[in-house]
Amino acid sequence: MFDISVPIEPGMAVWPGDPPPVQTWLHQLRRGDAFDLSAWTLGAHTGTHVDAPSHFVPHGADVAALDPRLFVGPCQVLALPQRGGHITAAALETHDEWRTAERVLLKTQHAPPTEPAGLTPEAAALLAQAGVRLVGIDQLSIESADAVEAGAPVHRALLGHGVVILEGLDLGAVTPGPYWLIALPLRLQHGEASPVRAVLFSDSSGLVATVSGARP
Repeated sequence: MFDISVPIEPGMAVWPGDPPPVQTWLHQLRRGDAFDLSAWTLGAHTGTHVDAPSHFVPHGADVAALDPRLFVGPCQVLALPQRGGHITAAALETHDEWRTAERVLLKTQHAPPTEPAGLTPEAAALLAQAGVRLVGIDQLSIESADAVEAGAPVHRALLGHGVVILEGLDLGAVTPGPYWLIALPLRLQHGEASPVRAVLFSDSSGLVATVSGARP
């Protein structure tokens, strides 16, 4: 099993303009209190998180309305390293293993979100047209800050076709190949996004064959 979530903690990287996470201790054992109790303040897009269609699509489904089965099942991890460039449709077409996958995770070596990075709109459209239902990436966003400011065409291309987005993954220890994904969001009513605890089970664990009766 691979934990592909990033730790949520004060001082962590967040999308420019998003609120940083803050933990406020209300009671603490080390202060002599009877128990630990804290309150957290954080944005819905903190750390490893899911974007629901309502993030950009008017009247789109919010997090609470999404089918949990979207976030549990076989997935394919692709290695598409970036060195300042985008993931294009042509780059995706050099791989065949994702074409029958419902969930695709993109390992890009954590390119900073301020660099030109992420999917092109054409690559997003290709994934949506192929029937992919979830796309994940090891960056703070599926597209660059400049692209988001210009109208977020990648988010709109995916979310507009009902494809949910999983951002902020830690895929550093994961090799490309088939896995079983569990990445359930919180059931936040009217939430456009939610942090998740995402894990991958390797196909060699036998979980995929045991649960689904077939390998992805």
